[in-house]
Amino acid sequence: MVSAPFLVSAPGKVILFGEHAAVYGKPAIAAALSLRTFLLTSNNAAEFSDVVTLEFPDVELQYSWKIDSLPWNAVPKRSIDTVRPPSELNNGLMEAIGQDLVADLSPLQRSAAVAFLYLYLCLCSPDMPGMTFSVRSTLPIGAGLGSSASVSVCLAAALCLLSGEVSPPEKKEDSDSDFNAADYASIELIDAWAFLGERCIHGTPSGIDNAVASHGGAVMFQRMSKGNPNVRETMRNFPPLKLILIDSRQPRRTAVQVAYVAMLLQKHPLVTEPILDGIHALTSEAYKLLQMPKEKCDDAWEEQLRELVRVNHGLLVALGVSHPKLEAIKMATDELEIGETKLTGAGGGGCAITLVKKDVEESRIFELKQRLEGHGFAVYETSLGGFGAGCLFPTKSNAAEWEEWEEKLFSLHHMLGLGDREHIQQTVGVGSIEGWAFW
Repeated sequence: MVSAPFLVSAPGKVILFGEHAAVYGKPAIAAALSLRTFLLTSNNAAEFSDVVTLEFPDVELQYSWKIDSLPWNAVPKRSIDTVRPPSELNNGLMEAIGQDLVADLSPLQRSAAVAFLYLYLCLCSPDMPGMTFSVRSTLPIGAGLGSSASVSVCLAAALCLLSGEVSPPEKKEDSDSDFNAADYASIELIDAWAFLGERCIHGTPSGIDNAVASHGGAVMFQRMSKGNPNVRETMRNFPPLKLILIDSRQPRRTAVQVAYVAMLLQKHPLVTEPILDGIHALTSEAYKLLQMPKEKCDDAWEEQLRELVRVNHGLLVALGVSHPKLEAIKMATDELEIGETKLTGAGGGGCAITLVKKDVEESRIFELKQRLEGHGFAVYETSLGGFGAGCLFPTKSNAAEWEEWEEKLFSLHHMLGLGDREHIQQTVGVGSIEGWAFW
């Protein structure tokens, strides 16, 4: 059990290979992004010691609840022998949370509040002191990049730390450090609770988003037929790769794109099935590459990976799930020879990713950003792979450092006042601030 204040963080994700084929029981690979969500847990002032508050400025959410008015009697009893939570939501608790506790909120705000309340009630107790949970994100919200799972993992990690369900991770020098069984058990538990948060938000999520946000690296996921458990293999040693993420800002609905491919498969099975089989074969080839030891991930290895990115995009174009804006993005990256580009997710809009060549000059990347932003696209320089969930605590190594951390890193007022994504990253970001540790 730990005390506030402290920070937790979890990454977003992109689908690297296997879109649409995954709907038909074929594997897909998702990888963590260096774009992340951050959550500050802080103690309330004495006059608010009986209140719990959720702050999420990025979706204009600020909501407080009296702790003793929450439906504690609806919380399901957990067996003393039960380590992991159930995979299904408790209907009685969901009904008790109902609409009254999240009144006057938009659907996006309501889903975040319900996920928070569900996890808070399951993991905390009525005698917990009043606290504020402040969420900030460098991830675009609702762009198919796993932002909700990243939030769910942050909530689960913070609440598991507060309740003593998990301990802070041991500080590791790098991702190649020796396997730690206790840390792995902790992140598996956080992942399981985050999945329930995702169920509050999405109903029937696949589990791949929260797995990536929890473990980092990359995850291979395959949905199996009824009666058989889904396959999920975590690749935590996936090497970080330079990536450019471009948001086309073209609205799209996943269900529409999935239905279109289903229609195509029914209408032209002899043409469509080989395309889906090709995506399957390509994903399997990528999985083999991504499982290779880091010392073998040389320039030739990266070139093979980029080739698979290019082919995967071509197959998705053949399925009809691209969009003129996505093709304009690909044309720009091809003309400037930045790397290989593909759509990510369901297509029809949304985002594209470019796996950047090692020898690309920064001036060309700057030119690409200027060109794409001039057409209304949002461009993010990020990396693929890397750490999953982590936490950051104040340290009293010296008085000056303590005062600076108290004032800047662990100040609720300061956290809520951070401006754009770059400001958030510079102030509390992984890689910007020393002291982050990861499970």
